[in-house]
Amino acid sequence: MDAPWITNVKQVCVVVEDLDATIRGYWESAGIGPWAVWTPALTDMRIRGREEAFSMKLALAWTNGFMWEVVQPLEGPSIYREHLDRKGEGLHHALVQTSDAGFEATMEQCRQRGLPPLMEGTWGQTRFAYVDGEGPLKMILEVFHRAEGTVRPEADYFYPHRPDNMPL
Repeated sequence: MDAPWITNVKQVCVVVEDLDATIRGYWESAGIGPWAVWTPALTDMRIRGREEAFSMKLALAWTNGFMWEVVQPLEGPSIYREHLDRKGEGLHHALVQTSDAGFEATMEQCRQRGLPPLMEGTWGQTRFAYVDGEGPLKMILEVFHRAEGTVRPEADYFYPHRPDNMPL
């Protein structure tokens, strides 16, 4: 058997109808936060290979180096909206770290393993893709590549305050 191509889980994401209420709940009920919130300017968006435009709001928080993400779809078709319509709010995907093969090589590995891309795009200098692992893995996986030296854009706002140690 080959060495695992997934080497770490970096993040879990829940998809919701009301991001602000959800991050407040995570903060008040579980102490997860503070949160940085963006309405990212996405480009090169594709859903199942078709060009599509959509928007979302996303929030990130970290606990001991682990990333939590909450996504609220806003306009246009997306796999987030599909999830909400089909399953309701809840766990949507896990962001995984893969071998150092590079983004294109990782995507090719996914295809060869029967994990086709569901949705892909770019946020600034970060490329991302969600692959359909719901058959063999019972979940969607996210893979990404951030260009060397890339810094996340400034958040639109923070809840309940700016994080002291937000990773770049």
